[in-house]
Amino acid sequence: MINAVQIRKANLSDIEGIYNLYNSLSPDDLYMRFFSFKKLSEQEVLNLTKSSKVTLLAIMDGEIVGEISLYEDGEFSLVVKPEHRRRGIGTMLVENIIGEAKKLGISKVKFFTLPDNIPMIKIGKKLGFTLSFSSDEVFGILILH
Repeated sequence: MINAVQIRKANLSDIEGIYNLYNSLSPDDLYMRFFSFKKLSEQEVLNLTKSSKVTLLAIMDGEIVGEISLYEDGEFSLVVKPEHRRRGIGTMLVENIIGEAKKLGISKVKFFTLPDNIPMIKIGKKLGFTLSFSSDEVFGILILH
């Protein structure tokens, strides 16, 4: 099933699909992604995409099932639609964003997540991130050569 996933850069015509992805998330999923329970407006999705250095999408059967955004400072954020998790899509997106960061000359990529976001922590461990744990967040960093 993972072979059916296409990873590509987002463009302005994808805003509605990205908006639909975020609207499919539960309050807990939104909290994991934004550290807030707030649903996003279509304008906020547009601003989120525009503020990133690179936004990549995972597409399956014509539907956006995952999104990852890389920012100027090397921080990235990731979301995968709940019914498509545990299939390696998140790992694929992170691997691809690492490749984009290298192309852009970014020296490190990093993420912040909550301690109970086990899937993101597993991705970080699998891809060699150095992880720092505190009571309220986990910080992952990977130095790029």
